[in-house]
Amino acid sequence: MKVAAKTVGAVVLAVLAAGSAMEGAGWPGLAPWLAARAGHGLDMAGDSRLHLLLTPSLEAARLRVTGSQGEALADARGLQLNWQWRDLWAWRQGAPLRLRRVQADELLLNWQRDAAGRTAWPLQPGGERHEPTELPRIDHLVIRQGVAHLDDAPLQLQGDARFATQADGRWTATLQGRLRGQQLALRAEAGAGLALLAPAEAGLPPVQLSAELTQRNGRLSFAGSAASLLDARALDGQLQVRGDSLADIGRPFNLTLPNTPPLVLSGRLRHAAGVWQLDGARARIGRSQLGGDFAVDTRPSRPLLSGLLRGGPLRLADLGPAFGTDTPPSRPGRVLPDRPWDLPSLRMMDARVAVALSQLDLGSARLAPLAPVNASLVLEDGLLSLRGLSAGIAGGEASGSARLDTRPSPPQWRMALGVRGMAVEQWLRVQTRRLAPDPLSGRLRADMDVQGRGRSPAELLGSLDGPLHLQLDGGNLSRLLTEAAELDLAQGLGVLLRGDRKQPLNCARLDGGFRAGVLRPRSAVIDNRDSRIDIDGRISLADETLDLRVVARPKSFSPLTLRSPVRVQGRLGAPHVTLEGRALGGKAIAAVALGALAPPAALLAFVDPGENLPPVSCDAASAPAYPAARPEPAHPSRVAP
Repeated sequence: MKVAAKTVGAVVLAVLAAGSAMEGAGWPGLAPWLAARAGHGLDMAGDSRLHLLLTPSLEAARLRVTGSQGEALADARGLQLNWQWRDLWAWRQGAPLRLRRVQADELLLNWQRDAAGRTAWPLQPGGERHEPTELPRIDHLVIRQGVAHLDDAPLQLQGDARFATQADGRWTATLQGRLRGQQLALRAEAGAGLALLAPAEAGLPPVQLSAELTQRNGRLSFAGSAASLLDARALDGQLQVRGDSLADIGRPFNLTLPNTPPLVLSGRLRHAAGVWQLDGARARIGRSQLGGDFAVDTRPSRPLLSGLLRGGPLRLADLGPAFGTDTPPSRPGRVLPDRPWDLPSLRMMDARVAVALSQLDLGSARLAPLAPVNASLVLEDGLLSLRGLSAGIAGGEASGSARLDTRPSPPQWRMALGVRGMAVEQWLRVQTRRLAPDPLSGRLRADMDVQGRGRSPAELLGSLDGPLHLQLDGGNLSRLLTEAAELDLAQGLGVLLRGDRKQPLNCARLDGGFRAGVLRPRSAVIDNRDSRIDIDGRISLADETLDLRVVARPKSFSPLTLRSPVRVQGRLGAPHVTLEGRALGGKAIAAVALGALAPPAALLAFVDPGENLPPVSCDAASAPAYPAARPEPAHPSRVAP
C-alpha cells in the first residue's frame, strides 16, 4: 500500500511538474490546435503562447478571423489577449464576450452587421453563425497601429477608421464616414488607454478624452473624461456645438430637433447608464438667446427628451425654418408657406420640456413682444402638445393650448387661444403724422378655438374650422380714420385743418368663424357717436383671397360725402380697394341732374343729413355663443429633467 501511495504521489507530482513546465512554456502547439479544432474561423500562425492558470492569456504572432464565406474579418499581428474563466462561462450562457485586455502591434478590422444585427463574426459559442450578437466588451485596448472598416446597419454607421496607442499610453483615433446618412469626420484623443466597451461592473476609472466631430456644416467638440469610448460610459465634460441648424446636428444621434438658423451652443455634457444630460446649456440661435438643462434617455424604444428651456429673447423669425416660413411658397402669388413639415421624425422620439422665456420677439418694431412666456411642450407617440401657454401681452395676458396629431392622415391640428386685457395701443405701435397718437386704443378680448388638418402651414390654415370672437373694451378710434371710412370729404378736411383727435367707441367687435378655411363674420361692427361701420364678406385662407364690404353709416350732417360702400378684394398678398359702383353711380347721376338745373345744385347730391341710429352696446349683444378657450394646465414638475 505504501508503495502504491508513493507511486500515485510521484505520478501527481510528475503531472504537476509537467503542467507547470508546459504552463511556463506557454503550451507549445496547443493554441493553434485548439483554434483549428474550434471551427470558429480562427487561423493562428507563427509562435504562440497560451497560459491557462491564474491569469489566462494568449500571445500569438498572428491571428486571422474569417467569416462563413471565407472573408477576412480581422488580421492581428503581435496579439495578446487576457480574459477570466468566469467571463468565458458567462459568454457560454449567452452574455456578451468580455476580454480584459486586447493588445496588438497591428490590426486590420472589418466590422459588419445587417439590419437584424447579424454578423459573420464567430462571437457565438458552439460555432453558430449569423445570429444577432452584441459587440465584445474590452476593458483595456492597446493597438499600436490599426485600421478598421465599419458597416453597421443597426447603428447606421459606415466609414473607415484609424487608431493607435502611443508609447506613453496616449490613445488617438480618426474616422471618416456617414452616420444616419450624415457625412461626418471624428477625431478623438485619450490621455491613457481607453476601453472600447466596458460593463458597469468593470469599475474602470475615467481617463481624459477630447473629441471633435465635424459634419457637413457643423462641428461638435468635447473635452472631459470617459471610461469607455463606444458607449461613452462615465462621460463628463464640456461640449461646444456650431452648426447651420439644430435639426442637422440632432439627426446623426437619432434626435428630433427643430430646423433653426445657424447656432452656437455650449454646456456640460454627461452620460451614464443610457441617459445623456446637458446642463447649463447656453445657445445663440440666429439672434435668439436661449439656455436650459436637458436630458435624453435612450433606454426606451423611443428616446425621451426632457428638461427646461429658458432664456430670451426668442425671435419668432428664428422659429421660421421649423414651420417652413423661411421658404417662399411654391405657388405664384401665394403668401402662406406650403413646404411640408418633417412629420415622420416626430414619431422617432418623445419629449417633455417646460418653457420659461423672458420674451418672445414677434419680429416687427410695430408689434410689442410677448413677455414673459411659459408653457410645456409634450411629444408622445407622434402627438405634439403645447400645454398651459401663458404669455404677457401689452399689459394683458394670452393663454391657451395647441396640439398636432401626426398619427392620422392627413395630420390633425387644434388650437384654443384666449386674450384678456391687451392694450391695443401698446401692442400695435402705429404712428402717422396726420393721425392722433395711438389712433386705435382699448383693451382687447379675444377667443378662438379652431382645428384643421394638413401637412404644411398652407394646408392646415386652408382647412380651419371653428369660432372666433374679438371685442375692444373702452376703445377709442381716430376721427380722421372714421371720416375716411365714411368718405366724408367735408368733415375729413375739417379734421385735417383742426388736427386729428380720438373719439370713444360705443362698441367694436367681430363675431364669426372659420369653415373650410374661410372666415365669415356673423357680425362685425365699429360704432361711435358720429357713425357706425359694418363689415361683411369673407377671407379665405384656402385660396388666399378676400372679398370684404365696408359700409359706413354717418349719424351726423355732412355737406360733402360720397357715402359709398368700400370693397376690399383680391389676393391676401396684393389686395385692392375700390368704391362700390352702384352707390357712387347713383350720386353721380343725381349730381348731373341737379347740375343741369343749376350748377351749384350738383353739390346737393353729396349732402348727407345722417341717420338716427341708436348706439350699439357690445355688452348686450356680443357675448360669444361658446365658452372662452380654457388652456390645458401645465405641469412643469412632470417635464423637468
